[in-house]
Amino acid sequence: MEAASARYAARDRFGSFSEPAQSPLQRYIQNAVDPQNFEPNLALCLEIADLINSKKGNAPREAAVAIVGYINHRNPNVSLLALTLLDICVKNCGYPFHLQVSTKEFLNELVRRFPERPPLRPTRVQLKILEAIEEWRQTICQTSRYKEDLGFIRDMHRLLSYKGYMFPEVRREDAAVLNPSDNLKSAEEMEEEERAAQSAKLQELIRRGSPEDLQEANRLMKVMAGYDTRHKTDYRAKAAEEVSKIQQKAKLLEERLQNFKAGDSISDGDVYEELANSLQSAQPKIQKMCEEESDDQEAVAKLFEINDSIHRTIERYKLIKKGDLEAASKIPKGTLGTSTGVVKNADNELSLIDFGGESEQSTNGGPSTQQDVKPLEDDLLGLSFQDQSYGQGGGIALGFGANTSA
Repeated sequence: MEAASARYAARDRFGSFSEPAQSPLQRYIQNAVDPQNFEPNLALCLEIADLINSKKGNAPREAAVAIVGYINHRNPNVSLLALTLLDICVKNCGYPFHLQVSTKEFLNELVRRFPERPPLRPTRVQLKILEAIEEWRQTICQTSRYKEDLGFIRDMHRLLSYKGYMFPEVRREDAAVLNPSDNLKSAEEMEEEERAAQSAKLQELIRRGSPEDLQEANRLMKVMAGYDTRHKTDYRAKAAEEVSKIQQKAKLLEERLQNFKAGDSISDGDVYEELANSLQSAQPKIQKMCEEESDDQEAVAKLFEINDSIHRTIERYKLIKKGDLEAASKIPKGTLGTSTGVVKNADNELSLIDFGGESEQSTNGGPSTQQDVKPLEDDLLGLSFQDQSYGQGGGIALGFGANTSA
């Protein structure tokens, strides 16, 4: 009897708040889900998300293990607070945390208290969990750049549907934050984001430790170290694509403003405002890209001209929104980078890529590639491969074969 009690206590390892948390992150999480809180402490939840993002390394897994433990707490208020914290972390922590949420262990623990047959009236906790899984399936499992690594979320969704569970409808505005944004990213930002994702995936592959995972980890380490250039991303080319999208938005807004007539109106939240806000948010990024491209004077001149053109388009938009059509008509039409001597494609879009021999030498693994490679050890510093274990799972669980999903 005592042994059985001990086993149940181990499964409900966060059932008591008397045990001190082991790390600052766990202390923050414990405070966020304290049963004395009558409502979620959103400021603290966002601080936890920021801490996960800043610590990186093992922090996403440490947080996921702690949060899902509180979700299975005997006190439903603690469970609901933990689910709110989970939602905020998923929406603010990006791929490293999404990777942990999509593991078999996490998902099995998440539905540990779900009975084999759906109850006639699901509890609030069960409804919130079903809503979260449905939201993840509709967003990150379809739109994430790394959606192929999130397959177990889709598997759990199918398993629960097969068991007869009904998923609540997800409001589009609540899930929109999980979809990729149109914000312009510089080549440096994209490279940093991808390296963080690679480091998170490498740690997870090594933690699993199956032969297939270790083989994939070996391949990924070669990519991260710069030895395998076949899968190397051309961040400069991707940045050029991002600028091209901004050009198209500026062109569309300029055309709409040129066709604006007296009697027409601009209202809050319409397509005019959406385009203008997107262009405004892109301007600081374009200026940063000018700094990164400082060695390429032609590219810098093109970017400056695009930025100046966007500024004029935004000023025209503001005047037209105020109703001052006469002043708006005096602003010169933006050139969107058409007057510089830089080579343009058929649609007059920016091309920051030099297709000459120097670029080919770099992509083929020449000396310049090796000089720019950041040592792999820098990315592995702070990573911990010590396992934070989940519970044993309940009646509904995904199988524990090779931890891969089609």
